[in-house]
Amino acid sequence: MAELQETADQFAKDLVAQNIAGLMMAFTPQGMGQAMSLQSQMAASGQPQSANPTIDVQVGAKEGDDTLVDIVMSGAEGSRTIATRWKDVAGAWKVDAISLKQ
Repeated sequence: MAELQETADQFAKDLVAQNIAGLMMAFTPQGMGQAMSLQSQMAASGQPQSANPTIDVQVGAKEGDDTLVDIVMSGAEGSRTIATRWKDVAGAWKVDAISLKQ
């Protein structure tokens, strides 16, 4: 199984690059539903997104079998933090929950 930090770093790169194929592989079905909802919310908010944000992936605490990971994207417009909950699914790390931290 790949290390969570390595997998989360790749996930963050795929987010910035809008690599849909890479992102699809990273989600559980529950996480995918939340990601689609989050994407709609972010699009509706009209917040600008930096073309080349600085990304900081912070692997945090374990909660049961899950591990919390914050992805902080910073750019000229400020920063935003995406909170994710990762779980081991058959030997692969998957995003089971995703939200925008306020």
